[in-house]
Amino acid sequence: MNQSNSSTTAFYTLDGCVSDNLDETFQALLEVRKGNSQLWKELVKRDGIASRLHAQGLDNMEDRLQIPWDDATLLFTAVRMLNRDSTPIMLGENKNRERFGRFPHHTGSSLNYILDNIVSIPSQSEGLFTDLVEHLEYLTQRCSEMNTGHKEFQEGKAGLIILGYLTFEEVKSLRSMLLGSGWMVSREEPLDGGVRDAVRHLNALLMAAERRGAGLIHRQHE
Repeated sequence: MNQSNSSTTAFYTLDGCVSDNLDETFQALLEVRKGNSQLWKELVKRDGIASRLHAQGLDNMEDRLQIPWDDATLLFTAVRMLNRDSTPIMLGENKNRERFGRFPHHTGSSLNYILDNIVSIPSQSEGLFTDLVEHLEYLTQRCSEMNTGHKEFQEGKAGLIILGYLTFEEVKSLRSMLLGSGWMVSREEPLDGGVRDAVRHLNALLMAAERRGAGLIHRQHE
């Protein structure tokens, strides 16, 4: 790939998460904002979540409104996949994380570069391409103000920015679609081989998550 001289503005990571809790925690936090705390109260009764939050100093967990943390911090703490010594599990090889994390695109995002430079194949079902774009946008936009009605997932304390996520089943689906024939590289792609390079490193991280049975949270680091 011929590298562009444009500077990048951020670094991005895909963090392994406990898939069973990922979507439910996100939905529970959204429901609290609508005045419904039932899903949250049921969620924090689970041993895995309760013990993790308690270890971080939270005691009265059933009342979300009494927890001082923002939604981004609460989601990330509740679902991040950890080793037995409570250290975060790093998915994939360093080179894949580095190449995924900083890409010669005006946003610095390889996912945004892929979205900007793929098109559907006329002879293929449009639904295949639509599903691929939808899954990529789950990572780039799922936690956005446009989709949630607030900015708290992207304005977490200490600079925590969560853009989106994939459950384990969605990880498998995205990897399958990237390997499929429902898309092609745009003729207007600015970097020779850029999409293929970005997809290669993304696919390696998706495969690492699939092997672990993990979901993924997509974060931006300023």
